[in-house]
Amino acid sequence: MFQRIRSAALRGIEAIPVEIEVDSTSGLPGFSLVGLPDNAVREARERVISAMRSCGFYGCSTRMTVNMSPADLRKEGAAFDLGLAIGMLAATEQIRIANLENFLFLGELSLDAKLRPVHGILAVAANLARYAPQTTLVVPYENREEAVCVETLKVIAPKTLEECLNGLQEPERVYCSGHECHLASATQNKTADFSQVYGMAAVKRALEISAAGAHNFLLVGSPGAGKTLCARCLPGILPAMRRNESLESTIIHSCAGMFDSCSGLMKSRPFRSPHHTATVASLVGGMKLRPGEASLAHNGVLFLDELPEFQRAALECLRQPLEEGVVRLNRALGNISFPASFVLGAAMNPCPCGYAMDNRRDCRCAPETIKRYRSKVSGPLLDRIDLQVSVPSVPIDESRAGEAGESSAEIQKRVEAACEIQENRLKDRKNFRNGHLDGKTLKDILLWDREAENFALKAAEKWRMSHRGYDRMLKVARTIADLRQSDKVERPDLAEAIQYRALEATWMN
Repeated sequence: MFQRIRSAALRGIEAIPVEIEVDSTSGLPGFSLVGLPDNAVREARERVISAMRSCGFYGCSTRMTVNMSPADLRKEGAAFDLGLAIGMLAATEQIRIANLENFLFLGELSLDAKLRPVHGILAVAANLARYAPQTTLVVPYENREEAVCVETLKVIAPKTLEECLNGLQEPERVYCSGHECHLASATQNKTADFSQVYGMAAVKRALEISAAGAHNFLLVGSPGAGKTLCARCLPGILPAMRRNESLESTIIHSCAGMFDSCSGLMKSRPFRSPHHTATVASLVGGMKLRPGEASLAHNGVLFLDELPEFQRAALECLRQPLEEGVVRLNRALGNISFPASFVLGAAMNPCPCGYAMDNRRDCRCAPETIKRYRSKVSGPLLDRIDLQVSVPSVPIDESRAGEAGESSAEIQKRVEAACEIQENRLKDRKNFRNGHLDGKTLKDILLWDREAENFALKAAEKWRMSHRGYDRMLKVARTIADLRQSDKVERPDLAEAIQYRALEATWMN
């Protein structure tokens, strides 16, 4: 008997429909699996037959041929176990279930017929809701929170193969409720608060601008000056995620196997801080076509501490995502794209010993050593960083004597107000943040006068800015104007934006 079962495979973060075709015929017992399966899929035969026997069914007593279509798509992982088991049972007429074509099966089987969770369920659920909303998704019980995040989809989440078969007989009784899904509270992420940072008003101001307009930033200062502490306070002032942003980011984390079943959809923007030993593949993705740190930071922040210590090739691979907001990978397994619209944050010392900018300690580095160290950050990458901030070293007695500054909650209110202005200005755009605007749109929203324009042009000529650097300076000025609730970009806004490119013009080159 022939039976067709619906399943799905992941290609990057995209869910591709897969049909498991099972043909059972008389003859010597045998099992043949075709359709470009990997080793984990080939081994499914042993897991599935053992699980069937655990439920009281007989195993492979006929000549059985299984094809996974489309045949030119590589099938990876153990997520096809459940669909294969249902197909084999139906093809051998051990079960009789009507309308199996209305179900899509995903899940790994253990030898005792228990269902184990798999990654990428949310991507499959979102794809089903878009293209086949009448389909019922059948997933392991531990994936239920992930599946019901798409509230319009019907979901069955059994714990065992036997429970799954019972649920298919009366699906109306075992549907999971979409109300089980919830947004993770923003307070769940325990981040540092700006009220813990004494002084450093200029650094706080730069990070506020970065959060309000999605601008890349670089903090340069002596060891222990507070660069990393300030950066780790940034998540507390980032604007709340919109529903579509939350769904996008959660899908990426789901495909990477990082979905938190206790948190539901992500609400807090991701803040990724990889170690400086990170490779190209770990930053932009590619290992088994999984998303990398740049994609995991989508709609959030990718923070690179000790920037010059990263591999030069790893840093350079971020240049294209910073411009386009997407990572495109060409591999032997295929060509895929990952969303990667993130804010790049970085911190570094001014020299190998760290004290070239410290007026309290002498630098021991030779000029050539300093030049070689700073050149590890290339000009093209530095040109893409909007806010380049010098972090002064403050004596301990002065920092402790000062009063605590504003809390992150107070700063976040101003950030949210600026983001609301940007969203209302460009309602028809998906990326409305100033840092993501193209040149034409930027020109239309500056609303500056001739005096301000001439001032910007003269400054660009004096500081020898590139066209990209000039546009990025104007985007920062637009954000500064939004923070003070102004429609027009004026000369003081431009002056503040220009000073954030001073490091590049003075000593980085």
